Amino acid sequence: MSAFFCSLIFLFSACFQSNQTQTETEIPAVEIPASQINLDEPLVISEKAEDVALAKRIDEIIAQSEFRNARWGVFVVSLKDGRVLVAREAQKLFNPASAQKILTSVVALDKLGADFRWKTSVYGKNEITDGILDGDLTLYGNGAPDFDAEGVGRLVAQIKAKGLREVKGDIVGDESFFKGDKLGDGWTWNEIQWYYGAEASALSVNRNLAKITLQNGKPNSSSDFVEVSGETKPVEDIEAVGVKRELAQNKVYVWGNGNNLNARIAVENPALWSAEILKRELEKNGIKISGRAKSADWKSSEKLNVESAFELASVESANLAEIVRRMNKDSVNLSAELILRILGKKFGETAPDENPQTQKLRGDDSAGASVIKKWLTDNKIASSEIKIHDGSGLSRLDFVTPESIGRALIFAAQSKFAGEFNNSLPVAGTDGTLRGRLGNASGKIIAKTGSIKYVGSLAGFAKTKDETLAFVIFCNNATGKSDYSLVIDQIATSLLDTKQIN
Repeated sequence: MSAFFCSLIFLFSACFQSNQTQTETEIPAVEIPASQINLDEPLVISEKAEDVALAKRIDEIIAQSEFRNARWGVFVVSLKDGRVLVAREAQKLFNPASAQKILTSVVALDKLGADFRWKTSVYGKNEITDGILDGDLTLYGNGAPDFDAEGVGRLVAQIKAKGLREVKGDIVGDESFFKGDKLGDGWTWNEIQWYYGAEASALSVNRNLAKITLQNGKPNSSSDFVEVSGETKPVEDIEAVGVKRELAQNKVYVWGNGNNLNARIAVENPALWSAEILKRELEKNGIKISGRAKSADWKSSEKLNVESAFELASVESANLAEIVRRMNKDSVNLSAELILRILGKKFGETAPDENPQTQKLRGDDSAGASVIKKWLTDNKIASSEIKIHDGSGLSRLDFVTPESIGRALIFAAQSKFAGEFNNSLPVAGTDGTLRGRLGNASGKIIAKTGSIKYVGSLAGFAKTKDETLAFVIFCNNATGKSDYSLVIDQIATSLLDTKQIN
């Protein structure tokens, strides 16, 4: 009996994120040599017979596939001597899907540094006096991608150690650190209910997702912050279960036929959810709260003035290298979007918008996109023709060239953060989003995957017998019925034996 999960959208599109978090060693599974390629100079297409034959073979793979009418871009360059082995539509613009995270990673590691950390704090407008805080207690986020309920517990322990027994005010989840939109520019409306479309709040918690399951036909949520309703009937001919979260609400409806469901839903207003978690943890520790949980953003008159407040507790995130590793291994869109916004917050003034009015009004999301684009053009990675609209690649408005991603890979291989970047890429047939792919290339390919509806990508490094190649494979407008990733993987494995191609 087959199972069909109906979600009103293509559930496994949109920059796939794995269910599992990796804990592999920090040593890259594929050692990438440092190259000495001058990115100020044009990269030249090779005329060597074996390279010409490889390019021809890739054209044949595409021509013989169901996706011959899709748009294909392929760029392959040797880290040994900088020669370009393959350049199929390499300077044309494509939607990159999650290969976009390569650009976000490289810019962030270069500008912020691998040791950069985010801080999440608890503030009071007044100091604790005789165990009482007179006024609101505010949980203030700076954009940490990995803040969670455990972090809330550590904050409460610090506050309790200071003798707090009562809060005469509200518990406020404050996400005002970031100005601008929490959803990406160019995201489709029916994807934002899913975990990969989670809001990029400066106060994010538990990856801003809740799990929806079934028990005896009744839906359950991993958090009571998300209200579930509906039910499923017994299986008839096929198992088909539908899930729908209303826009701008934490209400989920489940219907259909079946007993199995494991859906991950984006939580609306994670700042308020954070405040609810903090309030509950404080009360569990015997601290009396007279007010309620509420939230504040950059538009709110109740947002915290950090300069005049008293910091009562704080926790730090993992360092950026670790955040990038988790992001790229499992393609975590939320992390990419929060990185984009911290880049905009810290460096937006260095990347002015072409329109002075936009410059005055833009948020940290838009500023972050400008920072990435400026860095790419300044470092001869890409031309001004590219368009950056988010950090994750979920946007339909992102357009980059295969060569620009390839140049970013070259830059990363030559950088001081090469080890951290290489270690972040999924290993073929081993971990992350490549755990179930390219098993015959284990130990030879590390690469970032990408997938949104009708778009697929794979970009990273392939180690042949004689050299290491940086490669980029884009497939746009892939409307065929079969799995286009099989063709992408066939192209990737064809790189491993370039000397044997006739």
